[in-house]
Amino acid sequence: MTRLIPRWKCLSARGVAAALLVALAARATPAAAQACCAGGALVSPVRLAPPEDYAAGLQTRVRNDMGLFGADGSYTSFANTSSTEQDVEQDLAISFRLARRAQVSLVLPYVETHRLDQWGSGIGDVAVSARYDFKLAAEMTTWPGFALLGGVVFPTGKAVGDGTSPAATDATGTGTYDVTLGIDVEKVHGALYGALNLWGTYSGSNSSHGVTTSYPLQLTVLAVAGYVFDNAAAAALYLNFLERGDTSTNGGTQPGPQPLSGLRLTTVGVTGLFPVADSWRLSGSIYTDVLLASFGRNEQAGAGLTASLVRAWR
Repeated sequence: MTRLIPRWKCLSARGVAAALLVALAARATPAAAQACCAGGALVSPVRLAPPEDYAAGLQTRVRNDMGLFGADGSYTSFANTSSTEQDVEQDLAISFRLARRAQVSLVLPYVETHRLDQWGSGIGDVAVSARYDFKLAAEMTTWPGFALLGGVVFPTGKAVGDGTSPAATDATGTGTYDVTLGIDVEKVHGALYGALNLWGTYSGSNSSHGVTTSYPLQLTVLAVAGYVFDNAAAAALYLNFLERGDTSTNGGTQPGPQPLSGLRLTTVGVTGLFPVADSWRLSGSIYTDVLLASFGRNEQAGAGLTASLVRAWR
């Protein structure tokens, strides 16, 4: 609070805050606090733990597409064809704390795509996200912790159709703004950690070569269940599900396929975190889309892995 209002106005607020911190510390057991801190970074490597003020990290993502979901939900494998695609992404991410319960993150991606024996690369879409914890999971004994999530993705990358590659390997972004609002519910019980995230994403229209594409609201659900060890290492299983309704082109006024069918994708994975030192942590994940009919629609399906190294400051 002292960063936001004049020093002389904070004297009484400091006393109240100190009393609250003492009360909260008495309620939260060390095991619960540890599970909350390590568990939160399992799926968001640069998420700040309560004692941390800043963090910076590098993350690498590698993905190989192995098939395609059709408009009816059917799955077709790319086996023995030249349609496979490999995507590599390097992210620079930073986070900083605005207040005890509020933090902001910035992700700058560099995207590389291999398709039809061609490579392309470039800066991707920059993302800014924010989090406000109304109740931290480590503070609660019966009820779960609760946080509000928000974010904006800026179209700094090159959209499909705006590049020069015939295979569109130089496409590194969506060509539109994305605005996201959601909630995060977390619960710790001893060394066990669980979280459920739900958010909606609104995308602006994308215009290219005289064609304007409009996107409906996209809903995403992320469920995480993990375990935190005595050395603060952690491991978890997660499930991610997203669905978006029908997309329309040119307002559905021109002849042709208007609207286009919506999207669906279901992904499962395992993720882990290992503290290298007090201020450093390694994390990584292995994941795959569920390669069964009806678990996806109008999306490429594949598998991949991520690895990240994060440095935090207190």
